[in-house]
Amino acid sequence: MHALLYRSRARPGLLASDLNAIIETAEARNHEIGITGILLYGQLAVVPGAPGEFVQWIEGDRESVEALYADIATDERHFDPEVLARGPIGELRDGVRAAGPSGRLFPTWSMALVRLSELPATLPGFLAFARDWEGDALPAMA
Repeated sequence: MHALLYRSRARPGLLASDLNAIIETAEARNHEIGITGILLYGQLAVVPGAPGEFVQWIEGDRESVEALYADIATDERHFDPEVLARGPIGELRDGVRAAGPSGRLFPTWSMALVRLSELPATLPGFLAFARDWEGDALPAMA
């Protein structure tokens, strides 16, 4: 099982309807290709009009994860994508217990969107976020 964690900046003017469209498309596509994961979105409320940022964890077989990221990297709804980590989940998860026998961190979600005011935009920060996860429930949104 392979995973990839990246961060990127949202294009200015991205709307809630755009975020919903991203998730609807991802859920259908990812279910078909065996991808699960989570998309975190944050926008600094203290800087009106500033573009938001994304942090996304994608997990599945290596070929599917890498092909999906190649498509994501060219999506015009964001820019400046930066891979923070990639590789076998077992090597990346650093003590975070997997929720399922597959070793996935998010085995039941073809993709979920969580809005946060502070994004965990490093592998250790993301893993701390995942460590605090309780089952399939969404964390409290800031």
